[in-house]
Amino acid sequence: MKIASQGQEDPREERALARYAAVQCVIQALQAGQTLAAALEHACRQAWGGRDYSASTIEEWYYAHRKAGFGGLRSGPRRDRGQAWALDESQVAALLALRRDNPALTLQAIAEELERRGVLQKGGYSMSTLQRRVMQAGLDRRSLRLGVGPGAGPQKAFESPAPNLLWMADCMHGAPVRDAARGKTKPYLFALIDDCTRLCVHAQYYAAERLEFFLDSFRTAVEARGVPQKLYTDNGPAFKSQQLGLVCANLGVRLIHCRPYHSWSKGKVERFFRTVQMQFEAGLAFAPVDGLEELNRRFWKWLEEDYHQREHSAMAGESPAGRFARLGSGLRLLCGAEPLDRWFGMRVKRRVRKDATFSLGARFWEVPVYLRGQQIVVHFDPVGFSWVEIEHQGRNLGRVRPCDKRGNSQLGSSHDDYEEAF
Repeated sequence: MKIASQGQEDPREERALARYAAVQCVIQALQAGQTLAAALEHACRQAWGGRDYSASTIEEWYYAHRKAGFGGLRSGPRRDRGQAWALDESQVAALLALRRDNPALTLQAIAEELERRGVLQKGGYSMSTLQRRVMQAGLDRRSLRLGVGPGAGPQKAFESPAPNLLWMADCMHGAPVRDAARGKTKPYLFALIDDCTRLCVHAQYYAAERLEFFLDSFRTAVEARGVPQKLYTDNGPAFKSQQLGLVCANLGVRLIHCRPYHSWSKGKVERFFRTVQMQFEAGLAFAPVDGLEELNRRFWKWLEEDYHQREHSAMAGESPAGRFARLGSGLRLLCGAEPLDRWFGMRVKRRVRKDATFSLGARFWEVPVYLRGQQIVVHFDPVGFSWVEIEHQGRNLGRVRPCDKRGNSQLGSSHDDYEEAF
């Protein structure tokens, strides 16, 4: 079944996530024993969300986060919303030429020089537009510093000193399996590996390599093994999304993406996939499975009874399960009050049809009739659709049910009767 698309990502959430990443960089430096001034200076030398910020700006974010958490980093809508800030080709060419000739100048100084030359008019452009154009050409400060930034992968062999300090996540294309309904299908294995212990905190085969399936796997891992400090992924579409960034921000997890073509920096999870292919999947040739359900049951049995119990030469002969049990006394576990459904659920916008329904996941869902023709925000469990709730104009209207045409036919034929049912 094809899941509905996520819709457009919110630029305000993107800015909040960039600020959250900067704050996490400061917090990590403070935990390492640096002063706040040194931590802020270190953070301002990096780009956040593709832009450079001063130490004082990042300091404001730091205290806003201390006061109100991730919500304190969200900003209101722009006052100049709706105004056009597009640049024509001649203005872009002049901007890039001046940037190439004067790489040490700030973007503000370049904008002022272009105003003096008459290329730009004061109030007729935005700094974010200039920044975006410079970034697209690879002339932003980060690119000019050879592209070395917080997203770069590790350059030497490393190992975290304790469990749940760092999880590595990736997706593997599995060997085709039989399916009674669809014939041969190609499964996709999402896996999360704890860096310290090599323990696979969770892995599961799914029908597609999509964000909603990774979130399902990530949630299962968090509920079973606790919350990691960092999550390290590649740049695949299932990992490079605003939704995953929001989940990590709400959990207090620092999300890190490796540099493109640097898969070796996630060597532990890559080695795990190789073991799965050579040992578990190779055995399926002699004992085929029928469908994803049976495939996962057999895989989890192999994972717990074989892989987790086997001694690893890279850990002085210790097994993943043994090391995790020995060092896992300080894990950060979830409390029952945390709203996991809302954090891990997905959100899409929908226009309510004239019959007071909307489409989601190849089904129609009923809403109150006064919402006909209105745009709503739908928040839902993307894997099993175990719950679906709606918002309208910022107000949560609660959960909705699938459309029951036969039940509705008992309400009577008049329009008034239909409205009274709600």
